Amino acid sequence: MLKKNKILFRADGNSEIGLGHLYRLLAVAEMCKDYFDFVFLTKSDSFLDVIPKNFRLKTIPENITINEEPKWLSNNYKAKNYLIIADGYQFVSTYQKLLKKHGYLLVYIDDLTSEHMFADVVVNHSPGLTKSNFKGEFYTKYALGINYAMLRPKFLAESLVYREITKIDKAFVCFGGADYLDLSLKATKALLEISQVTEIHVILGGAYKSSEIFKLAKDYPEINLYQNLGEAELFQIMKQCNFAIAPASTILYELCSIKIPVLSGFFVDNQRHIYNYFSSKKVVFSGGNFSTYTVEIFKSKIQSIILNKNYKTFIDKQQQLFNGESQINFLNLINNLFLTIRNIKKQDIHFLYELSNDMLVRNNSFNSDIILFENHKKWFNSKLNDENVLMYIGEYNSKPFGVVRYEKYVDYSIIGISISKEFRGEKLASLLLNKAINAYFRINKKPILAYIKEANVASIKSFEKSGFTFLKKENVNGSLSNVYKLEK
Repeated sequence: MLKKNKILFRADGNSEIGLGHLYRLLAVAEMCKDYFDFVFLTKSDSFLDVIPKNFRLKTIPENITINEEPKWLSNNYKAKNYLIIADGYQFVSTYQKLLKKHGYLLVYIDDLTSEHMFADVVVNHSPGLTKSNFKGEFYTKYALGINYAMLRPKFLAESLVYREITKIDKAFVCFGGADYLDLSLKATKALLEISQVTEIHVILGGAYKSSEIFKLAKDYPEINLYQNLGEAELFQIMKQCNFAIAPASTILYELCSIKIPVLSGFFVDNQRHIYNYFSSKKVVFSGGNFSTYTVEIFKSKIQSIILNKNYKTFIDKQQQLFNGESQINFLNLINNLFLTIRNIKKQDIHFLYELSNDMLVRNNSFNSDIILFENHKKWFNSKLNDENVLMYIGEYNSKPFGVVRYEKYVDYSIIGISISKEFRGEKLASLLLNKAINAYFRINKKPILAYIKEANVASIKSFEKSGFTFLKKENVNGSLSNVYKLEK
């Protein structure tokens, strides 16, 4: 079995800064937990109860400042053994630069686009962003947009399920954090004045201080108040509602994944980008700047939505945006950091010999006979010196795991790929293909053809993921094969 790589997840969440960063990183950890060993690192004043009990949790000592933290990490978790994934506004340029100086691979989860990035990969799941929105080092890569939506498991699974809503009578309200504008109270008061609404479920942030809404809830049994909910509880409450009021933050992504009409807007700058996109695409009902809202404005907006009744259009747009693929996208992103390719060397002769004689490799080849070493040696040396042959070795954590070979002809090149037995099922084939394709097209313009046995479904999927399209069927040595093509 392949030894798992290790990740340090780093985020904080408490009544002062809210739980958004913590929840986002918990979602990423859930996506990765079956594929990597990891430690979840947080400060001791974080709300530890929201972190799953089966996570390996470590709290950073209170006396360690943010400037001292990179050295503390290096002393406790060797850079050669761990990738760091960090989410938080405190992880500024100087922090990132120090982590890189200590030798860490770093993924930084961002929502401000303000820092000069030293991370290897920057993730920002706001839609519509491009690399031009960021400042960063020459090596920094960017994983942008809703394809990297950080959804917790229940919401990720629910994003694949269609939901139909025909009426509004159960409302969900969430403004998170301290809600210093008391939008939760204003929205709740507005909902109380609308006769169609029979239930109001209000999620309050850990830093929420106002007492008026608690007094109001005592007088109106239709108001239900909650704080610091776990994933399962929050999911169930959302599911029993058929209308929501929420800002354009991570909570909006979770609402859209369960499909629900949402009145959304913004009240801080880092919500504007998501709001503008979702509003322009008719994914949510447009609320605009929530910081200007009164009870009457909320009431007017809600009434117009109830009268609209065209909820299907919005739910269909939500279904299109959230397709359940963010987990595989994150796994590919992380695996890609551990995966490199290089040109083949003389020393690879034995690795390639063992790989070529693997039972599955032989079965998928158009000549399935076992290869004798002497014959392999002649073949290997001839290919090594053939200018019409390109061979790349894929390495994962510096260990060879696969090979991609190109045979160049007058009008096209033919590609072949093989993966070592212990690395199969790790979702590495399409990643290796992508790197080998990029390397090929840097020095070649000819299209690439792939001949794949019809029964080799796994290879067909890998080539399709890498952009190959079906060209034709062809009989090769008595075996029916699918021919796929890729052009630059």
